[in-house]
Amino acid sequence: MKTQIFIVLVLCFSSVSGQVKISGVVNAKNGELLTGVNIYIEGSYNGASSDENGHFEFTISDEGEMDLVASFIGYQTWSGKIDASAPVKINITLLESVNTLDAVTITAGAFAVEDKKRASILDPIDIYTTASSNGDVMAAMRTMPGAQAAGDDGRLLVRGGDAYETKTYIDGLLAAKPYYSKTPDVATRGRFSPSLFEGVVFNTGGYSAEYGQALSSVLVLNSTGVDTENTAGLSLMTIGAEANYTKAMKNSSAMGSASYMNMGPFHKLVNSYIDWTKPVEVINLTSTYRNKPSAAGLLKAFATYERGDMAYRIPNGNYDAIEIENKGNNGYANVSYRDAMGEKTCFRTGLSGTYENDGIAVAGNHIETLNLTLEARFTMVHELSEKIVLTYGISNTYTDYQQTITPPELLAIDFQFTDHTMGTFAEAEIKFSKYLAIRPGIRAEYASLMERANLAPRLAMAVKTSKNSQFSAAWGRYYQNPVNDYLKFNADLDFENATHYIAGWQAGSVKNRLFRIEGYYKNYQKLITWEGMNEYYPQNISNSGFGQSAGIDLFWRDRKSIKNFDYWLTYSFVDTQRKYRNYPGAATPGFISNHNFSAVGKYWIHKITTQVGASYTFASARRYDNPNNRQFMDGRTGWYGDLSLNLSHIFFLGDQYSVLYASVNNVLGRENVFGYRPSGIADAQGNYTLIPVKQDTKRFFFVGLFLSF
Repeated sequence: MKTQIFIVLVLCFSSVSGQVKISGVVNAKNGELLTGVNIYIEGSYNGASSDENGHFEFTISDEGEMDLVASFIGYQTWSGKIDASAPVKINITLLESVNTLDAVTITAGAFAVEDKKRASILDPIDIYTTASSNGDVMAAMRTMPGAQAAGDDGRLLVRGGDAYETKTYIDGLLAAKPYYSKTPDVATRGRFSPSLFEGVVFNTGGYSAEYGQALSSVLVLNSTGVDTENTAGLSLMTIGAEANYTKAMKNSSAMGSASYMNMGPFHKLVNSYIDWTKPVEVINLTSTYRNKPSAAGLLKAFATYERGDMAYRIPNGNYDAIEIENKGNNGYANVSYRDAMGEKTCFRTGLSGTYENDGIAVAGNHIETLNLTLEARFTMVHELSEKIVLTYGISNTYTDYQQTITPPELLAIDFQFTDHTMGTFAEAEIKFSKYLAIRPGIRAEYASLMERANLAPRLAMAVKTSKNSQFSAAWGRYYQNPVNDYLKFNADLDFENATHYIAGWQAGSVKNRLFRIEGYYKNYQKLITWEGMNEYYPQNISNSGFGQSAGIDLFWRDRKSIKNFDYWLTYSFVDTQRKYRNYPGAATPGFISNHNFSAVGKYWIHKITTQVGASYTFASARRYDNPNNRQFMDGRTGWYGDLSLNLSHIFFLGDQYSVLYASVNNVLGRENVFGYRPSGIADAQGNYTLIPVKQDTKRFFFVGLFLSF
């Protein structure tokens, strides 16, 4: 026993006598003493934190050369060699990091959620609980600045641009048909459920060189990751039903859902401006698979298919109503994978496919369209240093288009073409400090059908003006192939293009209050024009069009002033004219309202676990062409107004929450008119009867019970 005690005492004495003191002071480059800096020997537990005077001190028992490390949030990690054969006293100077949480971020044109480099604006819950959205991603985005109210269209119309100028991406891969089929006088809606996504980036202009083939904007939807719990859901709604099941496994999960929608019962209860002979009926099947093979790796697979049909008659003055019928089978699938290739390099790759098989009959014209769009994409991201991140990649979009048009009592006309649009890009984000960042980029594309190429330079920058405010700006060229409806007639066309100029300022925090103002100017060149009165048979198609769009967007969101109350306000002004389609000269398009305003509010009542919401949308008068007058597009509609209300009551079944949801759109029953369509035949005096284009119904009622198990 004495021998054992002796050995222990010897070891303790040796340890104490061999200890070496490490001490010093930590300060910033400007001389400020830093408190709470973590200083330690790399690969060991030996270390200490600096006190209020920046001083630190600790002892070690090892001797020799070793690495000393100092780390502190908001500053670059410091490391240096020390010789611990004798006491060490050292002064450490830390440099500010350019990647701190309060550093400048490039946000020109971007409204994002779940992207930590940008301000979060809307999340999936926001989309579901926005009273006017009815669970439609696209409808919720229309409450953002820069978007038109578009109650008669349903698609995104951004900063003076037509609907085809906005592209949708899911996990970075093209979704070529993000809406249900659009038919005359009936608004469409987005095909994808908000619950599939955890992040939304709505870019109203000046977007990254990673994306092309969009003149105005891109909507990037980032899907959810691996689910960790088994869940089942059943939704019973006034317009249909849905069932889903999620299976969680080790490092992976799978989900399947099926839904059925039928608007027939609703139209029996509510009078419609349109005479429905076959109300909308849709069957949808969706599945997802997620797998996380490593800490950085993530595989995502997503597929959806729907079959739907509808038929209706729209008024045509004193003449027979116009018969419209639409039947379609559409599918979308994508597979994406991302992983790391070392500590500072990662890659993203994937493949998406959109299948469209639509049959539309309009006034006796039968149009059968079969369109397959495939996109493959590969992207690399290198962190060259703390200040420079380089992103580059390639993509190829393949289109196989077939269409048959059968006019009344005439032979069918067939169209067919294939195209490869190949793109490559490179972009660097350079942070000179946490107060200044720039993002130069360039994109090149080649379209095989037109046998033409383009080169699109882009530049964005941001300057921090205070702790919670910054100025952002962007400039860039954007190209887009003419749409299939023109390429099928004439492949000898050129890219349409637009140049964006954007500048804006934002202040505050999205967690509390956020204000944003942004101005822009777009210059359009080589827009598609054609001659004639029938868009199904255009004549002399060319790139002789042009246009401009200028405006200002305002956004304000407040989550702090009133407890349990969240609201946002948006206002957009746009002044735009263009010569395109069969316009005789430059004019403001009929889908444009110069002034758009939205107010969205939500209040949570904790005692009854219920949220009540309201949204109001205003849009100024729109133009329309009155063929009875000489001047083109000289008609004006009235202003548009919509007050919508909703209620969400949350309750639990076991340990899973369920929701009872109810909403009413256009509560006040305003008679909104979006334009006037001339009758097909003039009277004896050569005048046409003007038929107002209205909402399908004055009010829309929805009740849903969403159960989780």
